[in-house]
This record gives sequence, structure tokens and C-alpha cells, in this order.
Amino acid sequence: MRGRIVFAPVLCGALLAAACTGGDAHPAADDPNGPGAITVWLQTDAQTLWPQAVTDATAAFHQTYPDVKVTVVYQSWTDHLTKFDAAAQTGAVPDVLEFGNSETAQYIAAGALADLTTDRASFDNSPTWLDGLTASCTGGGRLFCVPYYGGSRAVIYRKDILADAGISRPPATWAELLADVRAVAARHAADPNFSAFYMPGSYPYGGLPFVFDAGGQIATQSADGRWHATLDSAPAQAGLAHWKTLIDAGYKGDRTKTNVNSYVQLVSGEAAMFYDTSGQMSAVFGPKGDPALKDRIGTFALPSPSTAGRLVPPFLGGSDLAVPKASAHPLWAREWIRSFTSSDRQKQFIDGGFLANTTTITSADPLRAAFSAAVAHAWFVPPAPNWAQVEKDKVINQMLVEVASGRPIADATGAADAAIEKSLNQS
Repeated sequence: MRGRIVFAPVLCGALLAAACTGGDAHPAADDPNGPGAITVWLQTDAQTLWPQAVTDATAAFHQTYPDVKVTVVYQSWTDHLTKFDAAAQTGAVPDVLEFGNSETAQYIAAGALADLTTDRASFDNSPTWLDGLTASCTGGGRLFCVPYYGGSRAVIYRKDILADAGISRPPATWAELLADVRAVAARHAADPNFSAFYMPGSYPYGGLPFVFDAGGQIATQSADGRWHATLDSAPAQAGLAHWKTLIDAGYKGDRTKTNVNSYVQLVSGEAAMFYDTSGQMSAVFGPKGDPALKDRIGTFALPSPSTAGRLVPPFLGGSDLAVPKASAHPLWAREWIRSFTSSDRQKQFIDGGFLANTTTITSADPLRAAFSAAVAHAWFVPPAPNWAQVEKDKVINQMLVEVASGRPIADATGAADAAIEKSLNQS
């Protein structure tokens, strides 16, 4: 979903200090022969899924900058923005920073990130970057970060569990999906812990796709720049009703839970299906899962309950890499990003279980095809400067938990819309 970003004035504060503690100037030492150091903040995903890519990127960087030390510090999704805001207060920002692609708008609007527009062509695959990632890096027609990797979602299932219920192939329609879920649920009715379709309530990227499938949106922006939340619209509510139908048919357990480590349910045999990323799929038969399950896992794209023959549009998640405007070494930082987002590195990200940042590099693994099937129709969060606050406040999570737990959809969406509008329109 694309839209116009209204750029707010830059104020020095906890969030915006990164825009006020430095410029885009760089010292003369940013040259191939100059000694120095840069700090890179990456999420722990890189440490666990593609550590060799980090090593290889730094080695390639050192071919041009042999005397520049690269220190990679791994961060957690739960507090990395808070830590960056605190670092900006002291002027000790990293030189390269990973953002989730739904987190960038606030920092772009604040003027906290270096403008990379003139460098775009120097990054591999920039003409074919995934739209959802490119949109998250763009503000006012300028580029402020580089797409890192992408993540889509599909249904992952246990072939053996479905076969035990008399199901020999994955469903192709919404009606077939519900019929299969109910057949598997009936087969395991005596097990209070078994979910035919594992879909917990606190899962925005499980519930919101149904909103977009039905023609709804999270919020839209009017000509005067104000944002209007639209989860209480008829299409959005219809989509949430479809999501609730799937939960009621296939999920047993605490409806306030998140989707973290959904793969464990398939590994333990306590679920037949779940909807998540290719990374979670790979985890099923990875070192922390059960390698013996590799041949018993299948995938399929989620069929639309709203339109026959269509797929539910997934959220295009992923990460971007930015250079804080206050970085002391922006040229070195750009060069490290070029190395880390190169075509060779993108292949390593695919091997780690995710999508490349481009449409031109894909996996040959048939299990991965379902994750690319609906990417062309993927959706994205509103490109509002304050969207990160909505995520921090868990507004969508709370609404979905309420819907999953039986609160009337109109009541839950009305409350969520009021909270979303308050955050998005706050100056």
C-alpha cells in the first residue's frame, strides 16, 4: 500500500535526536587507505540464519577498506528502537542500522536517516527491489534506506497428519480449506491441545491479510494530511469475520498468544497447519526442529474467502538497512551495505529461509513456491510517520485478541480505530 508521507518538522528529542546530532558530512578518513571503525546493528536473525553472510560481507568490504574495523552488534526486535533513540541522545549512533520495514517511516519523516537517493544505482538489483521494501525506504520521492531481505507468508502443513484424516492434497479453495480443517479437528477432537490450524489471536500478520482480502485497509490519508483509520469499515469487518471463522474451526488454546515459534506446534504433532514465514517453515525441520520431518512438510498459499480463484494477500515483511544521519562514517557505512545486500548475499538470505530483496533471485525449492505465489498482491502498513507508535502500543494485537476471544467485531475495530487515529495524527 502506497501513500503520501507528510513530513513533520524535526525536533530534538528522545526520538528525533538522531536528526539533530550530526549531518551527512564525512571525515576525510573515509577513504580506502584510512584507518578507522564502523559499528553495524543487525537483528539476531542474521546471527542465527546467515552468519556466514555477515562474515563474507565484511571480508568483501575489507578488500576496499582493509584498515576499517567492522563491529557487528546484534539487537533484539523488542527494544532495538528504544536503544537507538537512547544512543541518538548521546550522539553514539551506529553507522548501519537494521529496521523492520514497518518501522522506517517515523525516522524518515524525522530526518534521522541519510539520503541515499544518489547512491541507489550502486546497490545490486535496485531496479527490481520488492515494492513493499522499496516503499518502506522512500519518502518524498527520496531513498533513505536499502532493502535487505523480504518475508512473505503461506500455510505450512504436516502431510502425514492430513493423510490420517483422509486428505491427500492441499486445499485450493476457502471452502476446501475449512472442510479440511474441520475434518482434521474432528479426527483429533479428544486432544484438548491439538489445533487443526494453529492461528493464535495476537498475530497481526495472520489477521490483517483477511482485512485486505475483503477490500479493507488499516487507514487512509486525506488531502489535508490527516489519517483516518478504517478497520470499522464493512469490508474490514467482513475480513475479520472470515479470520474468526478459521480460528473457531481449527485453533485450540490461549487466544492471547502470539505466533512466535509456531513451528514448535508442527514439530510436536500438536498442530496440522499454521500460517507463517518460510523461516518458520525451515525451522520445522531445522536444527531446533526435527530433520526427519523434511519429507512430511508441505506448503500452500492461503485461498481467499472473498473472491474465488484468488489468494489471500500476505503482508510483505522484511528488513531495511539505513545509515543514521549522525553517522561519523557514512561512506564506509554505505559501502558495507553494498556488500551485505549484494546478489551473492541475497542467495544466502534465501538459503536462510527468507526472500531476496529482488524479484530476480528466487529459490528452486518447491516448498518455497507458496511464499512467492501472492507477493505481487502483498500489502503494507500505512506509510505514516507515526506508524511505529501504533506497533509499539500493540493496538492491532489487542484488537485481534478481542475479536478472537469473542468481542463483537464492530466494538473491537471501533476502539482500535480511535487509538490508531490518535497515534497517526499526533504531531
